[in-house]
Order: sequence, then C-alpha cells, then structure tokens
Amino acid sequence: MKGNGQHVASTYAIYGVGELNNNALAHNQAMGGLGTGMPHRFNINLQNSAWLTNNQFSSFNIGLQGEDRTFKSELESGSKKTGSIKNMVFFVPLLKGKWGSAISLLPFSSSDYQLAGSAEIVNTTPTETTDNTFIGSGGLSQITWSNGFRIFKSTSIGFNLVYVFGAIDRKIQSSLATDSSSIGYFTQLSHNETYKSVLFSISMAKKITFNETNEMNFGLTYHHSGQLKGSKNSYLSRYLENNFTQVGSPIPISSEESILFNLPKKLSFGISYGLIDKYRIGLDINLANWTSNEFNNTSIQNTQEFILGGEITPDSRNVTSYLKRVTYRFGVNYGKLPYLVQNYSINEFGINFGASFPVAGLSTLDFAIKFGERG
Repeated sequence: MKGNGQHVASTYAIYGVGELNNNALAHNQAMGGLGTGMPHRFNINLQNSAWLTNNQFSSFNIGLQGEDRTFKSELESGSKKTGSIKNMVFFVPLLKGKWGSAISLLPFSSSDYQLAGSAEIVNTTPTETTDNTFIGSGGLSQITWSNGFRIFKSTSIGFNLVYVFGAIDRKIQSSLATDSSSIGYFTQLSHNETYKSVLFSISMAKKITFNETNEMNFGLTYHHSGQLKGSKNSYLSRYLENNFTQVGSPIPISSEESILFNLPKKLSFGISYGLIDKYRIGLDINLANWTSNEFNNTSIQNTQEFILGGEITPDSRNVTSYLKRVTYRFGVNYGKLPYLVQNYSINEFGINFGASFPVAGLSTLDFAIKFGERG
C-alpha cells in the first residue's frame, strides 16, 4: 500500500474543462512527473502502461494530496489551500513478466476557481460598468484500464482505455457598479455541464541491459486526439445583494445543449539509465498539439514539457540502517500551458523531491513535495 494525492485550485481552471491533471503517482511526482522511460519493479507506472510487465506482485496504491497556492497580480494577491484524494490503483500480474493489468481512478481535470473583474457596457451614456464574478466548481474524473504486454525479451507494448465522466458548474454574477438604488440586485448566469466519454492511448517500452546490472530504458506514449462529449443546461437568476435571496424563478436559457471539448494529440518520449536497485536518472519530453482547439475565444498554443529527474537507494538490502533502504528522489520540470494571456505564454517551473519509506515487506509510504511557479 502506498500514499500520494491531487486536487487543484487555479486561476487558469476557468479555461476549457478546467486544469488537466497528469497520471503521475507520488514516486513519479517526486521526480518532476518522470515516468515515460522510467520502469520500476515495485511501483506502478500509469504514465507508460508498457512498463507494467516489470511488476511481479499484485499491489494497491491510494493517494492523497494537499496544496497551498499563492496568487499574485499587479493589483492584488491571495492564497488557497486544498486537499483531496488523488488516486486509487489496483494492479495484478495476469501473466508474470508477460501481461500486467491495472485499474485506476484518478482526477482528469479540476475547475475550481473564483475570479472578479469589471467591464464597460457599450453604447451607454453616461458610461456604465458592471462588476463581474466568475465562479467554477467540480471537475472530471477518469477510470482507466491499463495493460502492458511483453512481445519480445526486452520490448513491451501497452494501452490505456479511459472512461471520463463528471460535472462542472460555472456561474457568472454581474451587477451595475453605479447602482445607487437602496435595494441592490445582481444577476447570475449558470451553466451546468456534464461529460461522459471514452479515450484511448498506446505506448511502448524498450530495455537494454549491460553486464546484468546496468540498464538503459526507452519509452514512448501516444494519446490520440479525442473529444469530451457532454450536455449543458443554462439558466438566468436574480438575487438580492445584501442577503443573496433569489428573486423570482430562474429563467431557462437552454436545456440538454450538446457540447464538445477537443483534446490534443500528445506524444511523450522518455529515456533513463541506471544501476539496477541502486540509482536511475531520466529525461522525459512531452509534446501536445492544442492549436486546433478553442478556449472560449482565448488564444492557445502547442505545448512542450521537459522533465529531468532521478532516484537513488543507498543499499536496499541493508538490515542495520533503515535510512539506507529508503529510496530518495528529485526532479525539475519546465513547460508551457496551452493558453496565452494577453498574447503572453504562461510558463511553469517546478523543483520536486521525495522518498519511499519501507513499511512492511515490499510496501512503502511514498511522498512528494513540489515548489513551483507559474506565470
């Protein structure tokens, strides 16, 4: 049994279906999200399912995560703390060394945000402005069936079959900034979105062993561009500002309106080198083609992410020193988000580290910490 986790509260979650999550478990996240070319005998790899052939024992992984994010702009700043269950994963070797299979439940995206701003109303004399608040909650989850098959002595292939489901609630609250009436009102435009879709990805892995102790590993994954299909209900409501009491009945705008969100084609390449059961260092490159998509008239770009990380276990068989049996991990990641804000790219940089602490038998308690900056 292992521990790790994930939940997101982000100012960029207003775009699309929210902030997309990766499949990195704690041991991967401690290396910056490294995993495409990084096999492990005792840790489950969901980033490249072809490596599941390396796992010889059934295992269960449950993860938790907490976050403390600080938001800053030229005018204001704030912070938000969150926590949630990230993942539940069950793995079983159906044919040891030849076929490994895993079922996992993870977050797919999070749409947790609250933003405020003002806008001028065109063609008004004198000029009128509105105060607007944008609120989002909910997100999408994914149930994934991952499989890895060894087709040659040192070559494996894999696939993921993913069922994405969930709901996102969006609200836009608006009021006249110049309203001097004794009774203030605000209007609320609500969108309730639900999604259900099936996605697919494939992968491969190649291991080259030198002198039975040193190894080099190569991994490749491909996510075909898919569509998230759903429906949306929209309605307009009116509230009193002083006590948020609804005035009258909501006015329906649309019901069961079909909606689509196009996902990008994604290609990931990874390579690692190391001494078996001692150390390993690796590099992942992740590419995504977003330019055929739309984010509510927001400019977007193709993305790249580079991850460099590694792990070291001083002496996995030492019976006198517990700390020598601990696996220590580190990593850095740098990438770009798909959307442009005022035609500027949003870059993300993170420094990551963590460790796996032996608990009993082959069980470990894994943790990862990330310090990062975005924007």
